[in-house]
Amino acid sequence: MKDIQQWFEDNKNEPGFDLVTWGFKSGDIITMPEVGVCSIESVNESNSPTKRQDCASENGDWVAKVVQIEDSGTTTMAVGGFLGATEATHDVAEVEYIKSPLVTALAIFIVAALIFGSPLVAAILTSTLLVTLFGQYGLGAYYTSVENWSGNLHFATLVSLSIAMGLGVDYGIYMISRLKEEMAATGGKWVESLQNTLETTGAAVFASIVVLLASFIPLLMTQLANTWALGVFISEALIIDVVLALTIIPLLVYIFKPKYVFGNKK
Repeated sequence: MKDIQQWFEDNKNEPGFDLVTWGFKSGDIITMPEVGVCSIESVNESNSPTKRQDCASENGDWVAKVVQIEDSGTTTMAVGGFLGATEATHDVAEVEYIKSPLVTALAIFIVAALIFGSPLVAAILTSTLLVTLFGQYGLGAYYTSVENWSGNLHFATLVSLSIAMGLGVDYGIYMISRLKEEMAATGGKWVESLQNTLETTGAAVFASIVVLLASFIPLLMTQLANTWALGVFISEALIIDVVLALTIIPLLVYIFKPKYVFGNKK
């Protein structure tokens, strides 16, 4: 979009182009006639369609509404319609790519720390969520590199970033909670506790992932670009989440030994 705007700006004085007004710019004055129509002669005499207030008093039979576009200090022409709306949402999403997921991660960290009474457990959960997040950034970068604009990071896929983090933290909570119960039941035997956790909660987590992935198959088969992208991004996140929950989270718990799981035993 910005390239198109710049091309218009660079070529506005070319033969033929100088007869066209390529959109309105900040500070321009435009006319919105309430009734009646100006003659083409009067419009041409004003030299610029952005100064059609000259038509307001023509024959005195109608009054045109004169509006001045807010002067934002820019010289770039404004773009309206679907193209302009899409560009505007892209600009907003571009700012939110980092901010929105980080706010979600902060909220998850605070809530997890309060629930478990352990900032260390909250940090373990949040760190795995960041792995999922960067995996989605990587997927968006890949689709951008192959010029698949339906799958790049845009306003429609932005929502999948936070959804994926919310789904991912669930599986981590299940695993850590079950590890705590098994450590208490086995008298602190880590290997036995981990094995029991993987055979029970781990199996349930894997089954739930399979069911969720199956539910996204219809989204992957649709011709709607935004819906397809949502299905792809969340499906990728679910796969990363289950791998992290079944492997990395138990490993981090074993390395850092949070009191929530191990008690006072080191």
